[in-house]
Amino acid sequence: MPDAGSTETGFWKTLGSRLEGAPLDAIKLVAAVLMIGDHVDTILLDGHAVPLWRLGRIAFPLFCLAAALHLARGHDPGRYVLTLLLIAVPTQPIYATAFPYGTTEASILVTLAAGTAFAVWLAKAGAWRHAVLAAGLACVLLLPSLAKTGVDFGLAGVLVPGAFLLALTGRAGGVAWLVAVIFALNVHGWHPRGEAPLPSAMFDAATILVGVAAIVLFAMGLQGRPRFLPRYALHAFYPGHLLALVGLRAAGFAIGS
Repeated sequence: MPDAGSTETGFWKTLGSRLEGAPLDAIKLVAAVLMIGDHVDTILLDGHAVPLWRLGRIAFPLFCLAAALHLARGHDPGRYVLTLLLIAVPTQPIYATAFPYGTTEASILVTLAAGTAFAVWLAKAGAWRHAVLAAGLACVLLLPSLAKTGVDFGLAGVLVPGAFLLALTGRAGGVAWLVAVIFALNVHGWHPRGEAPLPSAMFDAATILVGVAAIVLFAMGLQGRPRFLPRYALHAFYPGHLLALVGLRAAGFAIGS
C-alpha cells in the first residue's frame, strides 16, 4: 500500500514474498499457541506462570504483523475490519466472563479492527503520520488511565498495526516508530510481581522484538508451501479457546478454585 511519499525498499519485497502461504499461517499459528499460554496463566494459574505470560506478550504483535501484511498486499481492509467486528460481538460476553477487566473493555478483536482502520489512514497521511503517532505515544505514556480504556491493549494496541505497516513498506521512520510503539505497549500494563515497571517494560519490548524476528525467520523456512490453516480458523479459535478455558475454571481446574 505505497503512497507518493513512500520509499519502498528491497526489505519489504523480500519479506512480503517469503511470508505468503504457509509462512504467514505459521506466524498466525505460533501467535495462537503463545496466546493460549498467556490465557492459561491468567485464567487458570492466577498469573503465577510468568514465562507463559511473558511469551504471550509476543502474540498480539504477531497478529498485528499479519494484519499489516494483508494490508500491504492490497487486501480489502473494509472486509477485514467488518469480519473482526462481526466475530467480536458474540465473543464479548465470553471475554467478559474470562477476564475481570472484560466488562469494561472490548476484546482484542476490536483492537485489531480499530488498528487496521487506523493503519489504512496512517498509510495515506503523508507527513502528518509522524505528528499523529507522536501524539498517540504521548497520550499512552503521559495519560495511561485514558489510553488504557476501551479496548484490550488500549490506544497503544491500536497503534501497532499501523507501525508495522510503515516499517514493512519502508516509509521513513517506520522502524523507529515500531520500536517506540512496542515499548509503549508494555509501559503501563500489568507487570510480574516484584518487577519494577520501567525495566520490566523494556525487557518485555525486547522479548517481543526478538521473538517476532525469530518467528518470522522460522516462518521463512516454509517458503513456497501452500497455506495449511482453513480460512477463518483463527476467527473461530479465539472465542472457542476462551470458552474452553472458562469451562475448565468452572470445573475446578484453576488455582484457588
